[in-house]
Amino acid sequence: MTDHALYILSISTTAVLLAYIILWSGLQTFNANPTKRFMRIWLKLALYYAAYTMPVWALLLVIGWSQEMLPILPQLSLTLVLVAVFAMGFYFYTVVIQPNRLRLDHHAIDLDLSTPLTVAVLADLRIGLYSGKPRHIRKLVATINALPADAVLITGDWLYYPSADLVGQLMLFKGVNKPIYTVMSTSDLRYQSINTTKQGQPLLEDTLSSAFDVLDISYIGQQCTSLPLKCTGATNALPVMPSASYSKNNKEGFRQQNLENSPTVAVLCGWQDVPKQFADIEEANASDKAALGAEIANTTKPVIILASRFDSISDLPKSLQPRPLLITGAAKAIQKNIWLAQKQKNIERSSEQSTLLNNSRMGKQRGLYQHGSAQIFVSSGIGTRGLPFRLYRPTIDVLTIR
Repeated sequence: MTDHALYILSISTTAVLLAYIILWSGLQTFNANPTKRFMRIWLKLALYYAAYTMPVWALLLVIGWSQEMLPILPQLSLTLVLVAVFAMGFYFYTVVIQPNRLRLDHHAIDLDLSTPLTVAVLADLRIGLYSGKPRHIRKLVATINALPADAVLITGDWLYYPSADLVGQLMLFKGVNKPIYTVMSTSDLRYQSINTTKQGQPLLEDTLSSAFDVLDISYIGQQCTSLPLKCTGATNALPVMPSASYSKNNKEGFRQQNLENSPTVAVLCGWQDVPKQFADIEEANASDKAALGAEIANTTKPVIILASRFDSISDLPKSLQPRPLLITGAAKAIQKNIWLAQKQKNIERSSEQSTLLNNSRMGKQRGLYQHGSAQIFVSSGIGTRGLPFRLYRPTIDVLTIR
């Protein structure tokens, strides 16, 4: 009688777990509001929420094997059962535990500054399907607030199928007690484009640029400003996609006002790449890049460049002294470009390496590099995309620039 009750309980628990995975992942897929690849997003979310049920599946497997509930279970060896339990535990760890194990990694970089400057660098936030839950952002904000940093620099890749209420999802960032500067990646700009040009079924109720206004985050795509600089809120945020009529006058006034009114330790410039499909603004973007390159070349202060792509180095002015510091993220495409550049001996890895760089997945692509035109720092990254698991810890890189 006991065995029968245990069998019924196990079958009922299995049905409840499967219903939870299928129904909850489907509901969250609608919340992500994808305009295409609906089934692919559903499958990814099913894998994500299945991870939360792994301890129960492992317990059911052990009970079923020991009690011989199903004919197939007694045929499994103890070794195979232990391997299955370990695999379930490992999957639970990489999806549920690892993304919450936020860590700090400290680096020292020489840029010939008159006064040392400390910045916290965040890359690949990927807020949406897996990352950017309230518990993640609260821990991120609390960690940043406890740092003795002068500013926070975010290299883009903010979004990965976010919910429609983007401002609500990002609102916890308003609690950061330091000025935040950011650029957008090409994927961020694609989300903006879908939202602002697709009729009838927008991806987002709010655009990322409007969220920056609300959150007092300074978007500096194709702009320069001085560091350190107190965050002045929405007046520093500019539209995400520059137009020829806007960029030449308003941006220049923004740059001059900040550079003249602030004590300048270094000049921070945002290098914004635009997706190829935005042909209508490609010419304006090229013009803005040329103007920004000339401004970088003419500045008398050390320059820090914030970009979402490693290969932005090819567009920078050559023979700058001192060489600027380019800060970028470590997305998969960037890792491939770095590997190719190393193979062609266009860049060299700095001799100083941290524990994280020696032990993390794809660790050889993170850290400080030396290039003929600039020093390049590739940040480790925080968010998750693609499949829902992480094999390395999310990391805030803290740079002490001297």
